[in-house]
Amino acid sequence: MCKDGEMNLNNLAISLIELNPENGSEFDEFKKKLMLCRDNATGHLKDILEEVCVEVDYLCDQGIESRREGIAHLGILLEQAMECADGEIAVPRAVKPEKVEYPESASQKITLSTDFDADLMNEFIVENMEWSTMAESAILNWEKNPNNKELLNTIFRGFHTIKGTSAFLNLDCVKDLAHRVESMLAKVRDGEDSFTVGHANLALKALDMIKIILERMKTSGPGQQIELPSGHGALLETLKNFISNVREQPASSETHPQPMVQPATKKETQAGEREPVREPTVSSTTVPDQVAESTVRVKVDRLDKLLDTVGELVIAQTMVGQDELIVGGKYHELNKKISQAGKIVRELHDLSMFLRMVPLKGTFQKMVRLARDLAQKHGKMVSCVTEGDDIEIDRNMVDMVADPLVHLIRNAVDHGIEGPAERRRLGKTESGHIHLTACHAEGSIMLTVWDDGRGMNRQTIVDKAISRGVIESAERMTDQEVWQMIFLPGFSTAQEVTETSGRGVGMDVVRRAVEALRGRIEVKTQEGQGCAFIMRMPLTMAITDGMIVKVGSQRYILPTYNIQKAVRPEESAIHTVNQRAEMLMFMEELIPVIRIHRLFNVQDALTQLTSGLLVIIGEGQQRCALFVDDLLSQTQVVTKLLGAGVNDVPGVAGGAIMGDGTVGLILDAAGIVSIARQQANVSM
Repeated sequence: MCKDGEMNLNNLAISLIELNPENGSEFDEFKKKLMLCRDNATGHLKDILEEVCVEVDYLCDQGIESRREGIAHLGILLEQAMECADGEIAVPRAVKPEKVEYPESASQKITLSTDFDADLMNEFIVENMEWSTMAESAILNWEKNPNNKELLNTIFRGFHTIKGTSAFLNLDCVKDLAHRVESMLAKVRDGEDSFTVGHANLALKALDMIKIILERMKTSGPGQQIELPSGHGALLETLKNFISNVREQPASSETHPQPMVQPATKKETQAGEREPVREPTVSSTTVPDQVAESTVRVKVDRLDKLLDTVGELVIAQTMVGQDELIVGGKYHELNKKISQAGKIVRELHDLSMFLRMVPLKGTFQKMVRLARDLAQKHGKMVSCVTEGDDIEIDRNMVDMVADPLVHLIRNAVDHGIEGPAERRRLGKTESGHIHLTACHAEGSIMLTVWDDGRGMNRQTIVDKAISRGVIESAERMTDQEVWQMIFLPGFSTAQEVTETSGRGVGMDVVRRAVEALRGRIEVKTQEGQGCAFIMRMPLTMAITDGMIVKVGSQRYILPTYNIQKAVRPEESAIHTVNQRAEMLMFMEELIPVIRIHRLFNVQDALTQLTSGLLVIIGEGQQRCALFVDDLLSQTQVVTKLLGAGVNDVPGVAGGAIMGDGTVGLILDAAGIVSIARQQANVSM
């Protein structure tokens, strides 16, 4: 067979490894390419490809699991076809089956070696997960800078290390994958080959498979069996054939740009585009030299136990400090000693919290990878830029933060960013832009996902809401209130449903995930210019710096970063709207007043607004005045969940043990502001 035929078979093999068993349209596209190869083939090769066609026909009508198993078998047949094309074998004419029957399970299992103990295996898993993550990051950057030799060396070192440690543990399934990728990269490193999108795709596929194997090893042990991921053998063969055959055009080509995540510079994001809705500041910076630090791995459950113990210590120290003997001020020396002990306890508490903090870099890297893969699938060009990935958050929050980010990135690529042709027609650059940023804001963390795509149309959302009976009219609704309707369950304005999005479940998941983190989400958009989703969440869910407020005989904790000012109002500053909503004139702005004693049914609280205090609290751009009897003192408390049912009480974020041993409720500023807006029924 001619070289063009070999290249077609090789591209067909690459298409097979990228085939999504859940997407029937991808099977149809694969079948078209397959039939083209078959029609151009002759002799034994044509017979093999005909057999592949029969199997593909059968798989198109089967379930997802059967498709997954069938893909591996198709890989074996394509390998035979390639060997036949190279003249290495003479395949006898195959008998065409009317219907191919597959066993119930075509999965392959391996038995882990007993030559090492569980601790060594855990060390192996953690180390190779780190190497995999590092290699993945380098691959994504390598696509943008294919001439960067250091990135290539980093990827090469990652796979080389994974290969070496896997061989030490007799884990051939990982060793063989790493070895094939290493061989593929060696040809590029030695100048025998040029970088292509195919190199990046296969290396990333190999890393995905290695990670799956490592994850399955976590729940197993020496001498036990694990199941290899579907398509493991097919990927090995594809790598083998890719190394030895002609490959596609280099990714750096200007003539036929590939649908991939392109590099983004400040010049690119500004030239030839309209002013975006909200573009975070992005620097084109160089990566500083990394300084090696001595580290020690600690089991997560031990860290959690440490934090719980220190939390109890904080509570005990607070109770001692508020004892009548100490508060009375008679024992000055004892007071000094307790004060010094309290300082040490707080420092110990802060240190234990820092031990739980992890950077967002790993999460952001997953989002860049997701944007890259989705862009390729949808035939779009997308530049994904991250900023602030060195900011740290509580380890327990990392996975919870990732879920809403995944949905937002999916929507941005699928529905937000236009295709290259449409962007050219609109006067935009062919490559769309996504910015994922993190920064500190008022004691919390602010995550922003911004794209320069279509944006949202207010009237489209309003019409959808009216048709569903959500609202009768949007005449008195602010833009922010309209945008918030997209987070309703099942609400979607997508023109068509795709495998990625469009069913109206993603944005509902985003809001619930953010609220579960005691956060809130805002939307800023302009039609034709883009859309920005801004999430504000606490850095940790374990600790709250707050102000103790008195309401009757009750004590509540108000997070310090939400407090803007406390005032004792005059009668002239209080206004009534619609004969029911109380408002405070504060800095030439009417702010809704909400009475805590009414919200939580406290019977013995002050009722005259001029007798107590109004605490101005804010969440983002929204504010309200919280009526309390008095402010008592600042404190730092360990946040406790209140259990099923109680956690869903509006205006309550959690609970904490107070200095006297009682439980105090931690107020949720975002929830209270929302309640105030509803009660006032006016725009703030």
